[in-house]
Amino acid sequence: MINEDGWNRTLKRRLLLCALLASCVMLLLLLRLWQVQVLQGEEHLRATLRQSVRPIRLTPVRGRILAADMTELVGNRTCYDLCFHTTEMRRPGAFQKTIEYLLEQERLLAYLLKRPPALTEKTIRRHISHNPVLPLVIFRNLTPAELAVVAEITPPIPGLDVTSHLVRQYPLPGLATHLLGRTSWSRPDGEDLAEEYPRIYTSPQLVGRSGLESYYDQELSGRAGSRLIRVDVMGYDHEILTDFDTPHNGNDLILTIDPQAQKAAESVLQGRQGALVAVRAKTGAVIALASAPTFDLSVLDQRLYQKLSADQAGRPLFNRAVNGTYPPGSIVKPLLAMALLENEIVTEEDEYDCRGKITLGTHSIHCAKRYGHGPLNIVEAIKFSCNPFFMHYGMELGIDAWQPFLTAAGIGEKTGLDWPEARASAGIRPERDFATRKWKRKWLPVDMAYASIGQGAFTMTPLQAALYAAAIANGGILYQPFLVQTILAPDGKPLRHTSPTIRHRLPCSQETLDIIRHGMEEAVKAPQASAAALQDAGLPLAAKTGTAEVGSQENRRKQTWVICYGPVPEAEYAVACLVENGESGGKTVAPLLSQFFRLWLESH
Repeated sequence: MINEDGWNRTLKRRLLLCALLASCVMLLLLLRLWQVQVLQGEEHLRATLRQSVRPIRLTPVRGRILAADMTELVGNRTCYDLCFHTTEMRRPGAFQKTIEYLLEQERLLAYLLKRPPALTEKTIRRHISHNPVLPLVIFRNLTPAELAVVAEITPPIPGLDVTSHLVRQYPLPGLATHLLGRTSWSRPDGEDLAEEYPRIYTSPQLVGRSGLESYYDQELSGRAGSRLIRVDVMGYDHEILTDFDTPHNGNDLILTIDPQAQKAAESVLQGRQGALVAVRAKTGAVIALASAPTFDLSVLDQRLYQKLSADQAGRPLFNRAVNGTYPPGSIVKPLLAMALLENEIVTEEDEYDCRGKITLGTHSIHCAKRYGHGPLNIVEAIKFSCNPFFMHYGMELGIDAWQPFLTAAGIGEKTGLDWPEARASAGIRPERDFATRKWKRKWLPVDMAYASIGQGAFTMTPLQAALYAAAIANGGILYQPFLVQTILAPDGKPLRHTSPTIRHRLPCSQETLDIIRHGMEEAVKAPQASAAALQDAGLPLAAKTGTAEVGSQENRRKQTWVICYGPVPEAEYAVACLVENGESGGKTVAPLLSQFFRLWLESH
C-alpha cells in the first residue's frame, strides 16, 4: 500500500511530466508560428492577395489616323451599352434564383426598348463563371431615344448601368478603305500579369486586322492599364483598391495621303475593277492608293464582311494597288529602251522599219498600227508604242543584259511599303531561271520577245509601276514607298518621322534618261500618240500606255495601263493606273487619268 508521501511524489512526477510535455507542445507551436508568420509570411501574404484581389485590365484609347493635311481619316466615337452588374443583383438562396431574376429584368428592358431579348441562362452562367467583376452587356449601341427610356425607369433597377466604350469612326466614309484596314474586337490575355495574378479580368479592345490598322497596331493600341479590386470567394467585387497602372493611349499616325487626290482616284475608278497609285517622285511618299471595287468601313459588320468575302468576281476586299499582280504590257518599253541604249544595241538615230507585224515562228504579233509605222527611231517607238521595234531589238539584247535594269526598277521584289508584308506581292521578273523552274525548259528567244512588250513571264503591281515611273522622272532613283510620314504621341509630340530611303538606282546615264523622257513626253503631246488623251489633264505630263492580253482564247481579255509623271520638266508626282478588262491603255485608262488630275487640281 502506497503511503501518503509516496503518492505525493508520484503525483508531482506526473505533473512535472505533463508540464514538460505541454511546454514541448507549446514550443513546437511557437516554432511553427514563427516559421509561418516570419519565414513564410511574405509568401502567404502573396497567396492571400491572389485569392482576394483581382486585377482588371483598363483599355487605352486607340490612336487616330490622319491625312497629310491633318484631316481625320479614322478616329473614335463613344458608344453606350446597357449592362447588368451581376455583383449587385444576387438573390438570396440558390444560384438559380439570381439567374431567373436577371432574365426577368432583361425581358422587362427588352419590352421597354422594343428590342428582342438577348440573354440566355447559358450566357449568364458563363459570364459569372469567367468574368463576374465585369459588367454583363445586354444591349449594345443605345440610341439617344433608348438612353432617355433607360433614364426614366422608375423605380430604378439595382445593378443596371449604362457603360461607354470607344469604337472606330470614319469622318470620310468609304475613303481609303483598303489602305486604312479594318479592326475587330479581341480580348487580351493579360500575359504580363499572369504570373502574379492567375485570374485576370479583361475588357475587349480593338485590334488591327488589315492595312495600316494591322501594320501599326502596336503604335495605335497604346498600353493598357490595370486596376485592383477586392473580391470574395465567389469572385464578386467588394471595393476598388487602387489604379496601379494608368493606361497609355495609342499614338496618332499622320499619313502621306492627300485626301483630295485619294478622293479623285476613287471617283474615277468607281464602277470599274482596277487601281490607281500616285507617289511623290522625289521621295516615294504615297499620295493616293486606291483599289476598286471598294467598300465602306463605317458600316462593315460580320454579315457584310462574309458577303464581301464571297464575291469572287469583284473581290472588293482585295487591295489591287498593292497585292494585285498583272502583266504590264507596253509600260515596260521605256525600261527596255534604256537597256538598248546603254548596251549600244541602238542609238538615238537608228531606225527600224515597222511593217505592222513581227513573225515569231508560225505566229505573227501585230503592231498597234496594223499597216505599220514605217521607219522610226527609239523616241518614236516609245511615242507610238511599236511592238515590232521592241520585240526585234529585245531579242537582240537578250534577257541577261536586261536583268540589271529590271532589278534596279524593282521588278520581282517587294516594295518595302509599311504594309502587312505577308499580303504584299512581288510580281514576276522575267529571267532565265523562271523557265527552268516553271516551264521545265530553257529560256527561248520567243520568251524574250514577249517579255519585251510586257507579257509572258512578267507581272507587276500598280504600286511597283508607280515607283518605276517615279525613278524615270527623278533621275534614276527607285525609292522605298511609305504611307506614314509622322507618328505622334497622345500629347502631340512627334515620336518618329519617315525619311526617304533609296532602294536602287537605274544603271543608265543622264543622256539615256533624257531620250526616254523625250519619248514619253511625245507620247502625250503628239496628236496620234498612244497617250494623247492626257493632253486634257490640265498639266504637262509624260506617259506610257500599256495593254496586255490574258486568259484563254474563250476568255480573252485585256489589262490596260498608263504610267505617267508630271508636271514636266521637273516632275513632282508619278502615277500608275490599271483597269482590268479594258480596251487599251490609251482609250480606257488615259481618259480616266486626265479626269483624275482635273478633279485633283480643282480641289486645291
